[in-house]
Amino acid sequence: MKKSFSAVLAAILSVTLSAGFVFAAEKSKKKTLKNDTFTIKAVPIGPTQDDVNAAIRRLEMTDLFTAAAKGSKYRLIKFEFLTPDSDLSGTLPSRFRATYYNYTKDISIVAEGDFAGGEPIRILEIAVDPGASGDEVEAAMNLVKNDPRYRDLNSANKLEIYESMPPVSNLNGERLVNVGVRNLETGENQIVGVSFKNENIVFYPDNAPPTARATPEACGVPNAGQSSTSRGLAGTLSVTAFETGNTNPVWEMTVLRPSASTGGEGSGIEVRDVKYRGKSVLKRGHLPVLNVKYVSSCGPFRDWQYSEGFFQIPTSGVNFPNGPTGGFALIDPPGIATTIIETRNDTGNFQGVAIYQQNPGEGNELVLVTEMNAGWYRYIMEWRFGFDGRIRPRFGFGSAGPNTCICIQRNHHAYWRFDFDIVQPQNNIYLVERGKKFMSPIRTESAFFRNYARNRSFVIQNANGNEAYSITPNLTDSTVTDGNGVLTDPYGKGDFWLLKFQGTAANPSELDDPNSDSSINIAPWVNGESLVGQDIVIWYGAHQTRVDDASLRSDGQIIRGVHIIGPDLRPIRW
Repeated sequence: MKKSFSAVLAAILSVTLSAGFVFAAEKSKKKTLKNDTFTIKAVPIGPTQDDVNAAIRRLEMTDLFTAAAKGSKYRLIKFEFLTPDSDLSGTLPSRFRATYYNYTKDISIVAEGDFAGGEPIRILEIAVDPGASGDEVEAAMNLVKNDPRYRDLNSANKLEIYESMPPVSNLNGERLVNVGVRNLETGENQIVGVSFKNENIVFYPDNAPPTARATPEACGVPNAGQSSTSRGLAGTLSVTAFETGNTNPVWEMTVLRPSASTGGEGSGIEVRDVKYRGKSVLKRGHLPVLNVKYVSSCGPFRDWQYSEGFFQIPTSGVNFPNGPTGGFALIDPPGIATTIIETRNDTGNFQGVAIYQQNPGEGNELVLVTEMNAGWYRYIMEWRFGFDGRIRPRFGFGSAGPNTCICIQRNHHAYWRFDFDIVQPQNNIYLVERGKKFMSPIRTESAFFRNYARNRSFVIQNANGNEAYSITPNLTDSTVTDGNGVLTDPYGKGDFWLLKFQGTAANPSELDDPNSDSSINIAPWVNGESLVGQDIVIWYGAHQTRVDDASLRSDGQIIRGVHIIGPDLRPIRW
C-alpha cells in the first residue's frame, strides 16, 4: 500500500478513534442518515426442526444406537449442526452430531450422520461431559419438586428452585445435574445434585458444590423461573435490509439463533456472509468463548452461549419467519425488544433472536438481539448494523437470583471471533496508534494488549484494493493489563489475537479448542504464520468487573452503559 494512502487512513482513524469510545456510554453527536429507514426481508434457510427430529428418529432406530443404549437410562443433551468447512462461505449444514448421556454407564453416546440419510450413522461412546441441556435441568427441577423433603413446601409456594452454577458436577464418578433450592420462609439456600442414575438427590457439604456458594445472602433480580432452550433447535435466516424505496441491499447476511450456533459451547447470535452495499465484510462473526473468574469462593466457570432465555417483544406488529416457536421475531417499527438489562425483569414472552430497526441518535440501525441463560447469569448479545456501514457488536450482563456467588466480585470475559473477508478472503492487517504518522503492517500472527493511551486499533484491508474496516475498542471493554502494559489478569489472557484462518480436517481451527480448563486457550494458534494477503481472523476480548448485580437501567432502551462491552467496526473508503 502506498504511504500516501496509509497516511490518509491514519489521519481518518485518529479522528475515528478519538470519537469511537463514546458509543457504549453516551450518545453520539452524529446527525447524518437520521431519516433513512430499512425494509427488512427475512427468509428461513437450512435444516428445519422437522429435519432435526427426523435425524434423531433415524439414528435412534439404528442397531448401533440400540446396542449402546440398551438397558440404560439416557437423554439427548445436545444436537449440533455440522458443515464440511464451518467457515466456507454460503455453506449450510448438511451433517449433524447428537450427544446423549447414558446415566446408567456414566458415559456419553455421540452419533454423527447426514440430514439426507445418505451415509451410515456413526456411534462413539466416550467418557466426556456434554454439559447440561435445558430439558435436563427442567427434569432435575421436577425431581426436586416431587421429592418428599420438598413436596409440601413446593405445593405451598414456599420453595424457589433455580438454575445454578456449575450446571453439573462429578461425584465419585457419577455425573450430577445441579439446581438451586431456596426456602422462601426461612431464607435457607442450597445447591443440590440430582442423580438421574438413581433418581435421588445428593446433598453437598457446605450446601453447595466446591466451586459455588449458597447462603441466605443472595443477589440478583427476582428469578422468573422460565425455562432455557437446549442446544440444537433449528433456526437460520437469510436477512436482507434495504433502504426503504430502494431495491439495492444495504446489508445482507445469514443469521443463526444461539441454539443453532457453532463452537464448543455455542457462540450466541452468529452472523455469516455479511455484506455491506454488495461487498463482503465478514465471513463469520460470533462469540465462542465466555468465562468468569471470581476473587474467591466461586468458579471459575466457562459459560455457554446456546441456552436462549426469555425476553420481551411486542404483543402485536410481529412476524415470525419460522413460526411462533421458530426462534426469530421480526418486529415492525417502532417496536423494539427489551431484556433484563433495560427492565430489571427476568420475565419474557419470547426465546430466540429479535430483529428490528432503531435510531439511537446516530441514524437507524438494523438490530439483532437475544438474551441467553447460563445458570444464574443472564447474557444479552446484540449486533447493530448502521446505514453508514458501522457494525456494533455488543454484549451485556445481568443476573437472576437468588444466589450468593453473584454477590461476590468477579471478572467476566467475552471473546468475539471476527473472520474478516474485506471484499475477498485475501486481506492485510495494520496497527494504528496515536502519534504514529503511518499505519504499521502486521505481517505474522500476533497477540496485542489494549492500549487506550495510544488509541490502539487495527485496520483490515482488501489485499487487492482500498476497501477496509477498522476495529476500535470502547472504554467499557477494559484490558487485562495495567497502565504500563503489565499483565494483571492472567486468567483473562489477552485482548487481541490476530490469526490466519484454519478450518480443515488436517488443520483444525481454534474453535476446536479442547476446553481443557475454563480460560481461553488461543495462544497455541499464534505460531508465526504469515498474515500478508491471508484470510484473517481477529479474536477480540472484552472484560468487565462486577461486584454485585447492580443491573442499572440502560439509557433509552439501547444496551449501553457500564454493563455493556464491545468494539466498533467502521468502513473506510467503501
